[in-house]
Amino acid sequence: MNEKLNPSELRSFIDKDMRFQRAEALLTNHWETLLLSEHWGMNMITLADITFAKVLLHHQLVASDIDFTSFAGINKFIIDNQSRLSVDVVKKLKEPFL
Repeated sequence: MNEKLNPSELRSFIDKDMRFQRAEALLTNHWETLLLSEHWGMNMITLADITFAKVLLHHQLVASDIDFTSFAGINKFIIDNQSRLSVDVVKKLKEPFL
């Protein structure tokens, strides 16, 4: 990963916009709380959510116990969030380990 946040990532972090809120909720196990507080229809975790969450973890901007670097960590994440992940997202998460 790059050593610095790109401008879009930095703006999301500074503004704490919806992109940041979704990634933070994912990393802190507050996904359901986010969905209850924001009345909008996007309840599935997207690949974009996971990608930005990985960036936040890499730069240590959000503390989390989620491990996206090992197969065991990915598998636990998938099991914990299986109802919120599409088949395509699960496939993309497992892809580096196959």
